[in-house]
Amino acid sequence: MSENRFLVTGAQGCIGSWVIKKLLDMRQEVVAFDIDTRPARLSLLLALQELKGIRFVQGDINDLDQIGNLLDRWAVTHVIHLAGLQTPECRAQPISGAVVNVVGTLTVFEAAKRRRDQVKCVLYASSGAVLGSDESYRVHPIRDDAPRRPGTHYGVFKAAVEECARIYWQEEGIRSVGLRPPVVYGVGRDRGLTSGITLAIKAALLGRSCEIAFGGPANVEYAEDVADSFTSCALQAPEGARVYNMLGEVLTVEEMIGVIQELFPAAKGKITCAQRVNTMANDVSDAGLQELIGPFRALSFREGAQRTADLFRTLLEQGRL
Repeated sequence: MSENRFLVTGAQGCIGSWVIKKLLDMRQEVVAFDIDTRPARLSLLLALQELKGIRFVQGDINDLDQIGNLLDRWAVTHVIHLAGLQTPECRAQPISGAVVNVVGTLTVFEAAKRRRDQVKCVLYASSGAVLGSDESYRVHPIRDDAPRRPGTHYGVFKAAVEECARIYWQEEGIRSVGLRPPVVYGVGRDRGLTSGITLAIKAALLGRSCEIAFGGPANVEYAEDVADSFTSCALQAPEGARVYNMLGEVLTVEEMIGVIQELFPAAKGKITCAQRVNTMANDVSDAGLQELIGPFRALSFREGAQRTADLFRTLLEQGRL
């Protein structure tokens, strides 16, 4: 086994589940932390025997003592912090959103600060939501260091987290990497405003109707590719407080529906989308990320949708969907 030990917060979420799968595939030791005790998404990606090999811990991300004790007990060397509330929850309950997304991240950094000789890096989820719309920028593609112009509470909280990480490096020498996932899709993506893309693939397989809650162009990336970037950045543990854009493929929701209908011809006319446009910037550069972890090609939506459909089909055949 590796000498690295990872604490993954928000382990039961979509990205968290894919990150844990990736780490296990790499034979890394993992402690999975979440307020939820049910491995609903992980059970879609891992066999029962693999699930039994994970150390699951239930708790509150704002509990500094508990986070610190976990780092001590398992001699954690890397933290991948994914715990947080998504856009709809932050819109409906902004105070709770700030407590979980901002204060919770400060808790992780404070715990790491007290163990700076042990914890090599904090890798955390920022979001493409820290940027404004494509139209609000003159220079394209939009760079990592472009001005932040969030249009939601969720985006504001993530922008604050990026600044907090910068101060922890500046004043405490805590290494961190913040990644800005775009619209993520894949098995396990069942919550949040943009989960409709994944739900539409599932609905098409089952012969059901589905309306995606937004339309227009979107930067979309397959969940497994996102997990690859998170784990690779954590292992690099570069100096500084780095923040990187992520880029999958930019296409319209209407084009995505066309791809889904090609995979499932019987779904024609059953998958629709709302007129509301997702205002998150799409024309971003991921040159910084590629420079850190090496050149890579994210899956096209056609490839990712096919993989998602295949995994859903396998789960259906096994009675696990």
